This record gives sequence, structure tokens and C-alpha cells, in this order.
Amino acid sequence: MSVKIQIDGNKIAAKIDNAWKSGLEMLSSEILKDCNYYCKEDTGMLIMSSFIHSRLREGLLIWQTPYAARQYYEIRTAYKDVNHNATWRWCEEAKNRHKDEWARKAQAITRLYK
Repeated sequence: MSVKIQIDGNKIAAKIDNAWKSGLEMLSSEILKDCNYYCKEDTGMLIMSSFIHSRLREGLLIWQTPYAARQYYEIRTAYKDVNHNATWRWCEEAKNRHKDEWARKAQAITRLYK
């Protein structure tokens, strides 16, 4: 008696790619939320730009206003009247506080989409 196994590599690769993209989008969304928690806020446009311009399925978080880079890299002060948690380099702050949680979520997502 013989057993014949046929493997469709393209189908497996497509399934893995789709699972990774779905998981990455969920994780990126969580990271964006955590980063915006520390984002500088005056009119709300800086945070709103991250929802508009970020490409979550690709893992790209983007704050795109004419002043975003300057606020992030150069201006070390943050007014806390609108957002009490605001700080410069808000993504670094979020990473310092949440990186272990992000790693656990990434592992959970990876297991979920196996």
C-alpha cells in the first residue's frame, strides 16, 4: 500500500502571508493606540493624521502634518492641558512602557494565525 501526498506550496505561502498580514494589522493598531496615548495634542490634527496616513497592514505608523517631525524630534516640551500624557518622541515613550506587552500580543497573534 502506498500513500501519495501532494503539497501546493503556493497555496501554503498565500495562507501564511494572509495570516501574517491580518495579525500585523491588529498589532499595528494596538501600537498606534499606545503611541497616540503619549502623542502631543493641541487641535487633534497630529493624532488624526496617524489614523489617516498609517498603513497598518504593512506595519507603518505615520504622523503626517507639516509640523510632525519637528514636534517629534526637536521640540522637547509638551503642553499637557489637552493630553496629560503628552511627551516628545511619543513612540519611544510607548515602546519603553509597552514593548513587553507588544511582544506578548505578537506571540499570541502568531499562534492564533498558524
